[in-house]
Amino acid sequence: MEFKIKSCVKTKDQLPELLKKEYENQYERIKGRLTEQQLSVFDKRDDFPFVLAMSDFIANTIFSYPNECTLLVENGALDAPSVVTDLKEFTDEYLNEKLPEFELKKRLRIVRRTRAMVIAWRELCGYSKLEDVFSDLSYMASTLVLKTLSIVRAQIVAVFGDALCSDGTSMPLLTLGMGKLGGGELNFSSDLDLIFAYPYEGETQGKSRNLTHREFFTRIVQRSANLLSDKTVDTFAYRIDLRLRPFGDAGAMVNSFDALQVYYETQGRTWERYALVKAKLLGDDSVNGPYAQELINLLRPFVFRRYLDYGAVQSLRKLKHMIESEVRRRNLKDNFKLGSGGIREIEFIAQVFELMRGGRFAELRERSLIKTLDAISALELLPEEVTHNLKNAYAFLRHLENVNQEFSDKQTQTLPDTQKDRLRLITCLGYDSFESFLTDLDKVMNYVHGEFKKVVADEEHDNYTIANFEIWEAQNSVDDLEEKLKEFIKNKDEAKDLANNILSLKQNLTRMPVGPVGRETLLELMPKVITLIGKEDGSADLFKRISGLIEQIALRTPYMQLLRDNNEVLERFIELLKENHFASELITAHPILLDELFIPQYFTAPPSVNEYSAMLQERLLRIEKDDLEAIMEELRLFKKIMVFRIALSDKAGKLPLMKISDALTFLAQAIVKQLLSLAWTQTAAKYGEPEGQSIDDPGLAIIGYGKLGGIELGYKSDLDMVFIRKQCDGMTNGERPVSVDLFYQRLVQRLLHLSTTKTIGGILYDLDMRLRPDGDTGLLISDVQSFEQYQLSRAWTWEHQALVRARPIAGSLNIINEFERIRTEILRCKRDESKLKDDVVQMREKMRAHLDRTSDALYDIKQGPGGMIDVEFISQYLLLRYAPVNEDMILWTDNVRILEECARLSIISEELKDTLINAYIDIRKIYHELSLADLPRLVSMQNRLEATYKVEQIWKEMFAG
Repeated sequence: MEFKIKSCVKTKDQLPELLKKEYENQYERIKGRLTEQQLSVFDKRDDFPFVLAMSDFIANTIFSYPNECTLLVENGALDAPSVVTDLKEFTDEYLNEKLPEFELKKRLRIVRRTRAMVIAWRELCGYSKLEDVFSDLSYMASTLVLKTLSIVRAQIVAVFGDALCSDGTSMPLLTLGMGKLGGGELNFSSDLDLIFAYPYEGETQGKSRNLTHREFFTRIVQRSANLLSDKTVDTFAYRIDLRLRPFGDAGAMVNSFDALQVYYETQGRTWERYALVKAKLLGDDSVNGPYAQELINLLRPFVFRRYLDYGAVQSLRKLKHMIESEVRRRNLKDNFKLGSGGIREIEFIAQVFELMRGGRFAELRERSLIKTLDAISALELLPEEVTHNLKNAYAFLRHLENVNQEFSDKQTQTLPDTQKDRLRLITCLGYDSFESFLTDLDKVMNYVHGEFKKVVADEEHDNYTIANFEIWEAQNSVDDLEEKLKEFIKNKDEAKDLANNILSLKQNLTRMPVGPVGRETLLELMPKVITLIGKEDGSADLFKRISGLIEQIALRTPYMQLLRDNNEVLERFIELLKENHFASELITAHPILLDELFIPQYFTAPPSVNEYSAMLQERLLRIEKDDLEAIMEELRLFKKIMVFRIALSDKAGKLPLMKISDALTFLAQAIVKQLLSLAWTQTAAKYGEPEGQSIDDPGLAIIGYGKLGGIELGYKSDLDMVFIRKQCDGMTNGERPVSVDLFYQRLVQRLLHLSTTKTIGGILYDLDMRLRPDGDTGLLISDVQSFEQYQLSRAWTWEHQALVRARPIAGSLNIINEFERIRTEILRCKRDESKLKDDVVQMREKMRAHLDRTSDALYDIKQGPGGMIDVEFISQYLLLRYAPVNEDMILWTDNVRILEECARLSIISEELKDTLINAYIDIRKIYHELSLADLPRLVSMQNRLEATYKVEQIWKEMFAG
């Protein structure tokens, strides 16, 4: 399988008619922009009409920067083997720290776009070797990143002094280029994935105002990233992606060596090993000083294990499953990077050997994929013919990727769907028709997928031989189908109902535009489904329920193929239909959750507390950080997936109710932290940041109230939250500065928008802010002093009851500590016992009058007498009454531990404690089950729990008189 970039002079005569018209339109536009002398420079080239027709990017760049582009062409850039040989010297003169920010941004974009114009011109015409294109793109990106960091550092040093090593020299900021940049194989419109590190902690020196090393380097990175990636009238220079750093968006932007080492030793995940295989330090010793080798030595044990790491194969399988799930979810068609047999599968083949054997064979620690495949061949880990073919396939797909991106400078790995871009593609690649190109592409990708399956993919297994194709395929009457079903189903009495349900589904599907591939998949899937369901009791009802899913996915063939090809997934879904109505309804509504059935560990236990943030970061890494709509949908999908996993564990009966509530609460906390990070990033990008605050230390805290604060969330709970911030005046430091007060108001509004906006995936969480000072009429966020004054002098008793359940869930540690101080002070204030009792009773009676749905026939388990709220009010009352006179009383936020604490201090008896706690848990179990079944919180009076009568009596005795 040979591939070679075709090199020949590209002229106007070679263009199809449609592209000739494109050239003429672009030429007329440019003609009106360039001087006659400038235009003559381009007209001298026979390939000028060709590239104008091929690339909007080239035409737009010449139009926008005629002087710079003309000079490059005049100086022979299009005929030189490289356009970046003089780039460092040029940027040292052209870019400096004295330039105003808008001018610096403009010049960065001019350098990147004009040099990229030359690279695109040469590749589209077939003048460049692919490895030279990779090298030029990677070197240009590295040079501009390092130059920007150097300029910003000089600007910050002038104000805050410099970070110095112990010998007095400037401490280096080490920049790891990840992915294609690290491998020296950057594609034309690639993001730049970067991780930053510095040797050790300290403070800047030389100025009256100092910063810690972390603050110093964070400012450099943040400002540099903005300079490169902000969209201006000149577009952007590079999209900078910092999400591969430890803890992703939730983590520090820059880490010390010690922090990196601790993270990778204790928290590092498989995909991070995968990412770090290609990591390369940008710059030489003049940039990184003596610390380069120290950082490499620190990372190497995490990436490359000393032993043969066969677990790498299984880990990469999981990563591949994740990618396949993403392809299905986003409905990615014609994707030659992520699709079957695409670029990613070639990378995975090489990665398996690097991760598995790189610890023992230094030659497998190459960053370049081509060099890695050569090493694999030399070590005889794969036959030479295979690695040769894989290299050719890689070159074919990567050249296709670059050419496709050079049309409009868009980051895409999907085949074009317009006639113009398809003509551009086949013309550049030397094909007579799009169909003949597709034939070659299919050959390449089929070959790659075949080799991928041999090395990485799961062993195919199918223990079923389903012979009952005529059950679905034949045109049966109800009676005929009933007789055929009786031959194998478990309960013969259900045959007629099952037959009717099967025919009903077939009839519904005939009305849907299911294509030929979909119908072929149904012919193979449905006999399997019918046979498996026939083995169960209640088969007719089970089939009716699975029909809902089949109708949902009938137009999304990949999901039907997933069920057809994975018996385990199909069997697990049928188990859910039988045992877990809530989970099966979730899957029917959101078929993407079928992928979760690949992960059996969550059938018995939900993810751990620490897993939520890590998994969320991992998912968000796959999304463009500027794609707000995609991020919002991903957050909603992530919540659904995690709730689904928790529901699986719940119905398995392996965990007590309190653990399920813990899981739902910690999931909400992880999402709220991510929302805060996103809201901060977006608000700061618009207005700048308050002085001294950053995404790592935002100067505010989010306080969870109610069930969020009490760690008692249910499946459908709202989140009760209050925001408090440090007291500060002044303005933000951005190009459009606003007062700090307004900044924090906008920040909270942005967070609310991210959570409560209804998208295709619904809302994320309903957020209830009514417990803030002054309720709906109050500010969205209060400063610490105002919050304290309100609680001390103006808050009602019921607001102090709410404070009992309040718990910080995100934000700055100093604000969290301030809140804890205020909460402790308020809860330990001495109160008039009679007034406290009266206030609690009055509030409870007011709630019952408005919310209790108890009737003669039905009992409200939440608001009814002796119900859930009564227990909560009892625990709050006990804490408010007795905390002031019991200095060692622990101020828990959850009802169970409050009651246990009261018993420990002999405030209530052990018997009373057990009665209340057992009643509370039993009530919540019923409430929980009703919620899972999507039923109201009412039970018949005959089924009212005996324990609620006991709680009702305790209430009467406690609040008598």
